[in-house]
Order: sequence, then structure tokens, then C-alpha cells
Amino acid sequence: MKLPFVSGMVVGCLSTAGLISFRKLWYGNSEASVEDYQVVTDTVEASPVSLSLEATSESQLFEDENLRTHQVLAFGWPRGGRILRKLKNHVLEYDCGRRIPMWVSEHLTASSLKGKADRQAAKFKMDPLIPVEFSAQNSDYKGSGWSRGHMSPAGDNKMSQECMDETFYLTNIVPQDIENNAGFWNRLEIFSRDLTQKYNDVWITSGPLFLPTKQEDGKKIVSYEVIGDNEVAVPTHLYKIIVANDGDNTVTGSFIVPNKPIDYSHHLREFQVPMDNLERKVGVKFYNNLNRVQVRDLCEDTGCHLMTKTQMDLFIYSQRLKRANNLKKLTKIWKEMQEKEIPLDVTTKDLFQKRLLDFSKEDSCLEHGTPAVQTTDVPPQEGTRNKPIPELVESAAVLQQAARVGASG
Repeated sequence: MKLPFVSGMVVGCLSTAGLISFRKLWYGNSEASVEDYQVVTDTVEASPVSLSLEATSESQLFEDENLRTHQVLAFGWPRGGRILRKLKNHVLEYDCGRRIPMWVSEHLTASSLKGKADRQAAKFKMDPLIPVEFSAQNSDYKGSGWSRGHMSPAGDNKMSQECMDETFYLTNIVPQDIENNAGFWNRLEIFSRDLTQKYNDVWITSGPLFLPTKQEDGKKIVSYEVIGDNEVAVPTHLYKIIVANDGDNTVTGSFIVPNKPIDYSHHLREFQVPMDNLERKVGVKFYNNLNRVQVRDLCEDTGCHLMTKTQMDLFIYSQRLKRANNLKKLTKIWKEMQEKEIPLDVTTKDLFQKRLLDFSKEDSCLEHGTPAVQTTDVPPQEGTRNKPIPELVESAAVLQQAARVGASG
């Protein structure tokens, strides 16, 4: 049996590039060991265009090259550099030198965003699979002036507590400007989640960037801060790539955002860049199986409108109302909203009324020593459904007072 010279050249190139094993070589549709390959090539005649290199010599070169690799790396392959991590609900590549992720990827759907995982129960901590010497610590962030910014947001991982907890591994965290984290970047994350209302599937990749600034002499310099004893790198910018599909059409949008405060006067479109431009800066090719010729622009399809300040204030206070764990906190948040003149919509008013009734019934039952009624099964009383908010606050106080009187009698 003869092995064509071209096949030998291809195998040689692939082995040199490290794309195939030295121990196993492919011939046709079958797998042959190195020993079998040697038997096959013993009968090969030299090709007229073979540069006078016979296949038997190539086989020997493979073995010699493999031996030389072992000699060069006699004490083992270097470990670390970048570590790939596959978590329950996100995948990332961790940069051991900078102590932050290089990229973090997610897949969102309307159903995947549902769940009851509690953010308050999650704690920032080291990723257990990262060597201690290559990991950031919470102490690195303490007093640094930088917040711990999620690349895969906690809000994307409510499906289970385990998914939520894993987003708090420091492999998913970068030092982020606190105003950017709570402001523009948060609005971008909310926008990304809301895309699941329009598209069946949303894929997102986020990460840090270290971009140069041009000096007076024309030179470009990359300069960035490091924090803590572990010298965690503070990125100059953050990036986010979004790919969404509604079954018929695919849209993409790539954005580079400075790691600094960005006020509400800026539109998301200002930070949009071509995906290949972003890839050159990151040094990674993303979504290789995506047919980029047929995709549409995300911002042209959606407008890329982030929440306004009024909408964002209302959203944040609504979240605080949901997290309030007692009547005192609930009423305090509500009064704060009134003092700041936060415009209220029907949804927020209904939320407050429901939570107010929940706490009032719980307190009343506790005072009488009876178990609280599950309010999810009991609709609000018709008489309180449309009652003005100030009256509801007063009603809650009356209910508490009545419960105390009944208990003492």
C-alpha cells in the first residue's frame, strides 16, 4: 500500500503546528498507530515532486521531534497562564497574570432568567480550582476604591443558588469603577436581559480591555493600575458582545465601554464597534461558527436604548422594595422615594401595597401566636386594593397596634 506524498506533507504541517498527536496519525477514514504508519511507509516510492524526502524519513522526523520536545520540557510543561473554567451557567477563560477573567460567556433565554436564587446569600470568594498563587483575594479590593464587577451578572443567574454563587467567584470579577458598575454597565446588563423578550436566544461575552493612550510625542502607552498584594489588574475598558436570534434573524452588537463614570447623556451607540475590531484588541476570535455575512445590526434592530435616569431610579427602588425583609425597612424605602420625588408607576404602587399587606398580616399573626397565612394564595382585600399609599402606611401601623392590644388582653 502506498501513502501519497501530499498526505505526508499535510500530516507534517499539522504535527509541527501541534494540531495532531505524534502517537496517532490518520490515514483515510481509519486510525493507524505510529507503528502501523511505519509499516505502510516502508513501501512508499519517492514522489517526483517530493523534494527527495521519503515518507520513512518524515516518520523518523516525527519521532525525533517528539523526543526533542520531551528533552526541552524535561521537567514538565508550564502550567497556568490562562485557565478555562466551565461553570454551571457560564464559561470563562481566566488570566492568571492579571488575576481577572479574559472573557466570560453566557446564554440567556426568557426561561433561564427565572428563579428564586438569593443574591444576598452569595459571597465573593476565590474560585476553588484556581491555584492560590494566581488568584485574587477579597482583601485586594478592600480600600482600593474599585468595586467588584461581575462579568456574568448575578441577575442572569437566578435559576439556582449554585449558579448565583458561582458568579461570585473572583474568576468572574474585575476591578470596576463603582459608578460605572451601578450605572451605565448595569443599564447595559438590564438591556441585555430584556432582549430575551424579543429574541428566543441571547448569547453574551463580556470581559476587560487594556487599551493604549496616545502621548504628546505620538507614542501609544498602555498604563493601568494594580490593586492589593496580588496586584490585580484594573482594566481601562470593558467590552460586551451580544448575539441574539429570534428564529429567523440573527443580530449582533459589540461595545467597548471606558471603565469610568458615564452619565445618562451618552447613548449606547457611542460605544458600538465592529466585532472584528474588538477581537483584534482582545486577541480572541469569538463566535467562530457565526455566519457574519447574514447577521443584522443589533442597534438598528432595537435602537439600543438603555434605561433613562427616571426608569433606572424606579427600577432600583423597586428592587429594594422586593428585598425589604420587614415593615420598617419597607416604609423607610417608600418614604425615601417620596422625598426624592421618584415618579411612581402602577406596577411599583401595586408592589408596595402587596408587600405592605404581607408584612401586616405576618406581624398580626406573630403577635397572636398563630402561623402567618401564605399571602401568595390570598389575594389583597378589595377595600385596600385602590387605597392611597399614605393611608396604607397608616393602616399598617393600626394593624400592628391592634395586634399588640389583642395580645396583651
